[in-house]
Amino acid sequence: MIKGPFIALFLLGIVFINILFMNSARAESDLIAVAAEHPMLQYQENDEIKGPSAEILKLLLQTSELEAPLDLLPWSRAYHTVLNRKNTLVVSMVRTQAREEQFHWLIKVSELVRGFISLKSKPENSIRTISEAKSKTIIVIRDSYGHHSLMNLGFSEKTNLYVVSTLKHGIALFLSGKVDLIYTDPNVLTDYFLELQQDSEALITVHILPETRRESYIAANINTDIGTLEKLNLAANKLQTDPNYQYYLAFKALIKK
Repeated sequence: MIKGPFIALFLLGIVFINILFMNSARAESDLIAVAAEHPMLQYQENDEIKGPSAEILKLLLQTSELEAPLDLLPWSRAYHTVLNRKNTLVVSMVRTQAREEQFHWLIKVSELVRGFISLKSKPENSIRTISEAKSKTIIVIRDSYGHHSLMNLGFSEKTNLYVVSTLKHGIALFLSGKVDLIYTDPNVLTDYFLELQQDSEALITVHILPETRRESYIAANINTDIGTLEKLNLAANKLQTDPNYQYYLAFKALIKK
């Protein structure tokens, strides 16, 4: 009497486990894209992700005939996702020697400049050299290019770096005067003040060093499926001469002024 129902439940359990396994395998094989929100490159507006880098991702996917939903995450989560999950793209990651062998680099989305930015109301925080910058407290975004590049230059979270998870939080701390400098793309602060109808040149001073110019790319996890990579690389090569790609590559901001 018990044997029949027991066997039926056992078989149902096996079917359920197989369904979970297949869904898990399918989810792992799905192509996804991640990025950190950046007001000059990719950002949320009216429940839609916009910006020149997001548009380049759309062109890349359309040309390769692939689909990948784009999620905006804190940079640290976005970076660790693309580092550890196969078939994942990251949008707007700075290409460095340390990262070169960790990812497949697909297509350039922007040419970046990073600078030490101080408030003009606090002239004592102006700097001209790396040595002078090390005597200040500096905002950086956790696990960002700026964070790692300053660490490589001898900066330390114990002495002069104030690490935050989002750019919005960093700007708020900087403008409150609780830190001396913020290390980021100067266009971000210019755009921030434009939104408030304020003149950034009257409020901030930007200190740019020659070694703070870098290029940002769409990159793929190193274990991404070969067939997917071939489609993405072919599409990236086609886009090099596409006027739409050149337009978005040169575009500095798509948000409302």
